[in-house]
Amino acid sequence: MIPKFRSITIISSPYHVGIPQVAVGAGPAHLKLRGLVSTIRKRGIEVGEVEIPPVHDQFEGDIARSFEVFRRTAISIRRAHEQASFPIVIAGNCSSSVGVLAGISATLGDSDKTLACAWFDAHDDFNTPDTITSGYFDSMPIAMMGNLCFKSMLATIPGYSPLDLKRLIHVGMRDVNEIERQHVEEAGISVIWGNPRVKVDFNKHLAAMIADKKLESQPSLVHLDLDSFDTSIGKANRFAAPGGLQEADMRECLLTLAEKTVPMSATIASFDPSFEGADAIADAIIRCVSVFVDSLVAKWKILDTQG
Repeated sequence: MIPKFRSITIISSPYHVGIPQVAVGAGPAHLKLRGLVSTIRKRGIEVGEVEIPPVHDQFEGDIARSFEVFRRTAISIRRAHEQASFPIVIAGNCSSSVGVLAGISATLGDSDKTLACAWFDAHDDFNTPDTITSGYFDSMPIAMMGNLCFKSMLATIPGYSPLDLKRLIHVGMRDVNEIERQHVEEAGISVIWGNPRVKVDFNKHLAAMIADKKLESQPSLVHLDLDSFDTSIGKANRFAAPGGLQEADMRECLLTLAEKTVPMSATIASFDPSFEGADAIADAIIRCVSVFVDSLVAKWKILDTQG
């Protein structure tokens, strides 16, 4: 069932494939330093904090460490929901949302509400061990969410249930090769493509896709890879690419998701503060998330008065 949210829980997962405070693993601490938590506290709602404990001293290898982060994330999401608290995950790797999916699935249970997903990212995140040549593990989260690889490992995550990828809207994809593009299209994933040469009305397309897919009033998982932002703002990580969202685009899209769907979580990921313009990226997402939270809180209060 969908909780009646009355508070927010910040879940910090400062890991890059399970290694703490390295590359994008340093992003959560920097977002806190720039005022993410303190700004959300000003929204007039109770805010709690949880941090995923270290895994690198107990598990060996990218895959083993990462899946333990997923398991712990799933449990943290479920616990937040049990306390009627909306989870905001600040993570290193994008693949943390595999654990988020499992936590939400555990909460929804056998509900007739089917989960939707809005995935903001410059990249497809849809590789599998059979399609990737670099071996980069964090390029596979959407494929894992769709149960297309690592199936035995996925079964170890409490509450895991596959996402119907036709209910996923990918916003800002642009830095992909032709094989990746073909793979996404064959899977039927809906994409709002970024473009470095032409201004894209991301929010207009997002609203239209929500309507076309009949996702209004459905629970949603919101995932924000910060390289979805255009590089004119700054570089979120080493994979940043031009043609992405401006701050106004992100703000409008988040407001649309808050208004038209029922967000069950928000994940902020893949932010490496060592790159040029990192503070501008951090400040932009903090402003956007603050507006998003304001909209959610107003909606929760309305729903609460309606019983």
